[in-house]
Amino acid sequence: MAAPLQLRDMRFVLYEQLKAPEAVGLDEDTMDALIDAGATFAAEFLAPINAEGDRVGCTRHEDGTVTTPPGYRRALDRWREDGWGGMPHPEELGGQGLPQVLVSAMDEMVIGSCCAFHNYTGLTRACANMLVRRGSPEQIETWAKPLISAEWQGTMCLTEADAGSDVGASRTRAVPIEGDRYRIEGEKVFITSGEHDMAENIVHIVLARVDGDGPGVKGLSIFIVPKFRLDADGKPTIPNDVFCAGIEEKMGIHGSVTTTLKFGENGGCEGYLIGERKQGIQIMFDIMNEERIVVGQQGQALAATAYGLALKYAKERIQGSSIEKGKSITQEKVPIIVHPDVRRMLLTAKAQGEACRALLYKTGLVLDRERLAEGEERARHAALAAFLTPICKAYGSEVGFQACSTAMQVFGGYGYITEYGVEQLVRDARIACVYEGTNGIQAIDLLFRKVARDRGAVLQAVLGEIGSFVQERRGAAGGALDAELEVLAARAAQVGDVAQTLGGRIAQGDLAGAALGATPFLKLVGNLLGGYLLLEQAFIAEDELAGLGAPEASAERRAWAGEDEEKAFYAAKVETARFFVHQLLSENDWLAAQCSTADRSALDAALEPLS
Repeated sequence: MAAPLQLRDMRFVLYEQLKAPEAVGLDEDTMDALIDAGATFAAEFLAPINAEGDRVGCTRHEDGTVTTPPGYRRALDRWREDGWGGMPHPEELGGQGLPQVLVSAMDEMVIGSCCAFHNYTGLTRACANMLVRRGSPEQIETWAKPLISAEWQGTMCLTEADAGSDVGASRTRAVPIEGDRYRIEGEKVFITSGEHDMAENIVHIVLARVDGDGPGVKGLSIFIVPKFRLDADGKPTIPNDVFCAGIEEKMGIHGSVTTTLKFGENGGCEGYLIGERKQGIQIMFDIMNEERIVVGQQGQALAATAYGLALKYAKERIQGSSIEKGKSITQEKVPIIVHPDVRRMLLTAKAQGEACRALLYKTGLVLDRERLAEGEERARHAALAAFLTPICKAYGSEVGFQACSTAMQVFGGYGYITEYGVEQLVRDARIACVYEGTNGIQAIDLLFRKVARDRGAVLQAVLGEIGSFVQERRGAAGGALDAELEVLAARAAQVGDVAQTLGGRIAQGDLAGAALGATPFLKLVGNLLGGYLLLEQAFIAEDELAGLGAPEASAERRAWAGEDEEKAFYAAKVETARFFVHQLLSENDWLAAQCSTADRSALDAALEPLS
């Protein structure tokens, strides 16, 4: 069963909202052709393997090798043949040089069709991007090019049993051999794609500490550690003493192998230094920040698929009578999409998914603008991208998971049954809140590094943009959305006030008190951005509806649109924005209260279990 990809809304965000073709210099016809090709690939090679991959999972054998689920090798072979691995990479290195905003759309289709498969390809792409930026010319030629072509696969190896969020506690050692060659010794856990049967070589990017380089993250360096070293002909034939000691049994993403890797257990593991010693964490963040945006997209893409399945089910499932019939409740059975609470759930999942899509695509465009700009303008885009990254990751994953759960609820008891597919989406989505830095870590990063460190300069610029939007749009569309604009303006002011409160705590040295408000603060900002982006879409839709001769009253538009998909699409855009602003954005009141309260019970409560 093909995933219900939302191609119309993807194109709306790319072309009508972001005007991406003009911004990145790639014409709409080319973008359309790539989107169509990506959708075809996803439907033919990924959707058919998703459910079976979930059932079968990955298998580790006694020799440490791992077999992936049926169809995965075939899908990756086709991915390789079609050149999808090189989407954002420079053409001179064998890539396609595509803009990130378009890559975001492609990622959505892959993830929405088979999230576990994307873990192999997305991580490989991030490793290649890092090497292109940070590697020596020889390293780019030797290691990055095969990753760009997807002939080889890549991994990111940070986590150890006693070094999770506290990466600086890493014990993996690097002992100098000669030049950039080091002997690597240690064990890494929770390594995505660490061992499998889909590539002739796997390039591990490993954080390790050279003896004497000091404690904490500042003493870490970063190394290329291949599964196989290269022979005199440049072929990966020499085993490099990297052993898969085990794989994890997980709640979801069963087709994505999660490994424990032992490096140098027999003293024969070589790694090659990237950059200079003690630059490890700085360089690794190139991969981590890219992956954090991708992880946010996992939440969004799975939410979109879950909504599509729920919508189809709600239209087909006949159950009960319309509540408007009152005492005639046993008469005239109707599809459940008629029932108010089902409609509330559907619109919640739709609004959350579309808000996250707009946020993630917009962030992709900000990254493109950073790449294309110079000087102060480039620095401004870079600062905005850094600000948006933890929001994309944490908000996209949390809201995406919530939307999947809400969509599952639409199915009632059938949603809990494997046959309908939505329960897998819920399980697959949950990990996005955890890996690539837990959402709590993202919230601390946003508050302490991206807001407090620059005295809120980027946040104030974002709030200023929203304020200008409100001023410019008042009275537009015949004033049809003025009430929503006023709500948005009040919510923006609320975010500014909360930021001042938390910033004040940080300035006074009450770091723990400020940290208590970090997670609700991130969602507060995420909700505001979602409302802003959806309201921006609503004005675009109102302009289109006016040109189509739509009636002004919302109740009349439904009948007017009838079976016309374009009319219905634009009319739904307006109502989706209204729903988000009035229903979902109201959550910001209690989020703000959580941030601003003087209550410190979470800090003061006894640590012992209560009896």
